[in-house]
Amino acid sequence: MTGILILLLAFLFFLIYYLINIGNKYVNEDKRIKINVRKVFFVLIFITFIYLIYKILNKYSFLSNLFGMFIFSVIMAYLFNPIVNFFEKRKIRRSLGILIVYAIILGVIVILSLTIIPNITKEAKKLMEILPLYLNRIFDFLNNIYDRYYSSIYSLPPQLQGVEQAVMGNAENMGNILSENIKKITSSMMDIFPKITSIILVPIFTFYLILDKDSIKNKIYITVPKDKRQDFSRLSKEIDKALGEFIRGRVIVAIFIGVSTTIALLILKIPFGLVIGLIAGIADIIPYFGPVIGIIPAVIFALLDSPLKALWVIIIFTVIQQIENDLITPKIIGESIGIHPITVIVSLIIGGEIMGIWGMVLAVPAVAVGKIVFSFFMEKLNKNQIIDK
Repeated sequence: MTGILILLLAFLFFLIYYLINIGNKYVNEDKRIKINVRKVFFVLIFITFIYLIYKILNKYSFLSNLFGMFIFSVIMAYLFNPIVNFFEKRKIRRSLGILIVYAIILGVIVILSLTIIPNITKEAKKLMEILPLYLNRIFDFLNNIYDRYYSSIYSLPPQLQGVEQAVMGNAENMGNILSENIKKITSSMMDIFPKITSIILVPIFTFYLILDKDSIKNKIYITVPKDKRQDFSRLSKEIDKALGEFIRGRVIVAIFIGVSTTIALLILKIPFGLVIGLIAGIADIIPYFGPVIGIIPAVIFALLDSPLKALWVIIIFTVIQQIENDLITPKIIGESIGIHPITVIVSLIIGGEIMGIWGMVLAVPAVAVGKIVFSFFMEKLNKNQIIDK
């Protein structure tokens, strides 16, 4: 199937190229579409290279794990590098600055392990134990609503009665589907937590990425042809700035969402407030879909207590999201990405299909890098056309 798709894309490319060449014969030279075959060839080679990497990572799990650890290390390096730079400006060596950051993080982990993490673990275990009971209560609640308003069904038009019958016909399967999806989500969430090798390797990768940042840049820089180095330097700085602002901004916003949601749920005495707050914070890293993932369990558990409490949860979540969207995100992240919402949603769907949760997390920054590269080359192309004229 994949081979057929590649052949179709290749055929489509050559068809477009052929039609453009035919069309160029019937227009003035200044209006002709000029295609740099060499550049297009390199783009196709690059796309093929990315595809081959994807297939290799899918086939060999250890390479996939290593790649995941490297990406996670890059994210950590972006988060910690400003702190290390802060220490370096105060005449502290980068290596010592990194160790200070690690010591601070270790201290925070120890404090959380003694205070919050045991409660979260206890809540998560309890949630998994009594989840079937809560599911039964949800369906009992829905059945009560159905029984209460069932008599009004007969007063509906025949078309709407058919809708009611279709819904009730599938209601029996909803419990099994919901249980299976919850198990899948739980399994995916557990896969996010690092294994023993990741716990060892990620800090090492991160250490050297931060320590040898300039050295790595210089080694890459000297491999670029001399006439392209200035463009490469400018492009890499733009990508570095955008990714740095986005990654640090999303983490800060996610922490705000997680903490504020947890506090609100604890005040409202919603069951499993710590776990739901943690889920809301982690999920908020995923644009658009994240807030929905966070609010659903909170509303469900609140609804089992009282509809009024569920309404309060919706109101509080809405207020928190408005504060994030109108105040925090513009200040922290700003216009570092600048991607249209439709593009973001499509990239999230594609990323989710290819790599699951990690694909959704990495989709937006990957598209942002692509947008920067595309804009850069379009700008260069326009300048060259102006010079030619």
